[in-house]
Amino acid sequence: MTSPPFHLRRAIASDLEAILSLERATNLAPHWPPSAYADILDSNDLGAPSIALGAPSIPRSLRNGWETASQSSDWIDSDELPQANAIQRCLFVAEKNGSLIGFAVGLLHPATPGPVNLKQTDDCSSEKKNCHSDPEPEQREGQGEESPHLFVPDRIAELESVVVSDSYRRAGIGRALCRAVLDWSRTQDATEVVLEVRAASSAAIALYAALGFTLAARRPRYYRDPNDDALLMRLQLE
Repeated sequence: MTSPPFHLRRAIASDLEAILSLERATNLAPHWPPSAYADILDSNDLGAPSIALGAPSIPRSLRNGWETASQSSDWIDSDELPQANAIQRCLFVAEKNGSLIGFAVGLLHPATPGPVNLKQTDDCSSEKKNCHSDPEPEQREGQGEESPHLFVPDRIAELESVVVSDSYRRAGIGRALCRAVLDWSRTQDATEVVLEVRAASSAAIALYAALGFTLAARRPRYYRDPNDDALLMRLQLE
């Protein structure tokens, strides 16, 4: 029996240098400080709380641009979240011949107790803070009017980062890493996964679509260096 071309496993502390090296070599990858990865790796139990939401170690975009318009949004946006509401992260790596050739990071938000607004307008930009209209009560209860207020699933997960070495792309590694994060999200009782991707990243968009993600919103001019729109995609988990 031939050995598989690569295998996946949970990242461990000794992977830190290789993860940083691969991330720095990938221009369009999210660039996090070493301490951010170290905090994830310090968690010995897969899915255990790692970094308190709002902790300064990871720059926030509010978790990939989702904005809410209800009191429960404080659970997501607060920079003073108690430790009991710490988020959870997972970090998987792909290896071949003893070398790290890819990794993926997943995130699980604290449970939100009530309805939040996940609808975004097409002209919502990263500089705007209040991008969502809050319809009047009669609109929300009106006949034939679709309200943007939804009951958020018990737990929302995010596919935060997927990085694969240039030399090993188009070999199924990115797909396998994504599936590992999705499987982890299911074990954490998430019922929805969201992600953010550059509009110009056609290969990544095609991969996410093949995994079942659908377009939820677009944020013009969200990215810099180079400038690009951000597409927000979501996947309902069964």
